[in-house]
Amino acid sequence: MTEIKLYCSICGRNDYYLERIEAAARKLGLDYTLEKVTDEAAWKALGLEEACLFAYCPGCKVMHDSPDIRNLPAVTVNGDLKFWSIPATDDQLLACLSAGI
Repeated sequence: MTEIKLYCSICGRNDYYLERIEAAARKLGLDYTLEKVTDEAAWKALGLEEACLFAYCPGCKVMHDSPDIRNLPAVTVNGDLKFWSIPATDDQLLACLSAGI
């Protein structure tokens, strides 16, 4: 069983990211669980930060320009942090999830 978690703010764009992660897992035929985690204590425990602006979104690429800071949204696979700051592309998701098959 592959455990996938999306650590994120309550931004609606993250719902679309969650759908894309789920589509990649289904395409690969994974036996998986997928959880959206918005709990601040959970993502802070991973050393993640939130740079989102309440009620205004210039987009992740604009807000997360420092490579030294790990921002939301972030994805873990079986507890390992795989992506952060900018949502992964569909190809990146497929490659990451297929590595564990």
